[in-house]
Amino acid sequence: MTEIKQMATAPREERETIISYECLTGTWHIYTDEPKHARKYEKYVAHPQRKGYNSAGQLIMLEGDIDNGVVSIRKNISEQQRKKLSEFQKERHHNVNKPPIFPSRASQDLTEITQPS
Repeated sequence: MTEIKQMATAPREERETIISYECLTGTWHIYTDEPKHARKYEKYVAHPQRKGYNSAGQLIMLEGDIDNGVVSIRKNISEQQRKKLSEFQKERHHNVNKPPIFPSRASQDLTEITQPS
């Protein structure tokens, strides 16, 4: 059952959106009093627990379980940003998979430690 109430829009500095995951049931739950997010996620919550509307009848608050339990958050990036990120990841992958470089003295010390006397 959906609780519907008329309410005032929360002040901008107090608005929040909380999306949480319940591992045992495999469900995502959303609570938001940010009008933009309430409108965006309304189509994903088939049976909301609560909805709040302002005096003009606009949705400003939403709470309920997200249907089909899939949540993804993506940020749109430009082609230039994507290429820069790709190069960074390739370099990082290359550096992680390199064998460690020891200075000659450290290498000798390591050899002495690892070989039996």
